[in-house]
Amino acid sequence: MKKNIILLALTLASTSVFANEETFNINDVTLLELNKPLPLKSEGGIEAFVASGAWTDVITNPTIRNAGQVYRGPIMSPSANTPSTSKVTNITWQWNIFNYNSGLITYLCETAQGRCIDVSGNFGAGANLEGANVSASTSWQYLFYMPGSGNVSPTMYGQTGSVAITYQ
Repeated sequence: MKKNIILLALTLASTSVFANEETFNINDVTLLELNKPLPLKSEGGIEAFVASGAWTDVITNPTIRNAGQVYRGPIMSPSANTPSTSKVTNITWQWNIFNYNSGLITYLCETAQGRCIDVSGNFGAGANLEGANVSASTSWQYLFYMPGSGNVSPTMYGQTGSVAITYQ
């Protein structure tokens, strides 16, 4: 299993609902290892989704044309009535890229504090986030980075991405 990390020194807030790209030096980011997430509660069973609430969102990820740039997917947000005092218990994710390249670095980031989970090469899975103190009303966003410079060939075309959040 990939190590989960926290991504610091990067502001993830965006006013646009559309994917965007920007020039960014990935080496300027400080990465800290998080404790290994717990497995989903009763992994494979219905108890994994027993919670006081849940929300999900589906987006289309960006097309990746250039190496050395960070591409941000659209922000995935909870409904307006999601209580900010509730905490995330489980998160599951799914993302797809057509013409995927195994060198692609992919993070799933919560936008409030800029903390990220490294989901590189892990197209669909989940984690128990109890104890991580993540508000259920926090939005999430995928970040994609292809190391190097110049054009990416073949171009990687963003497909759907989603998160499903359960909270208590």
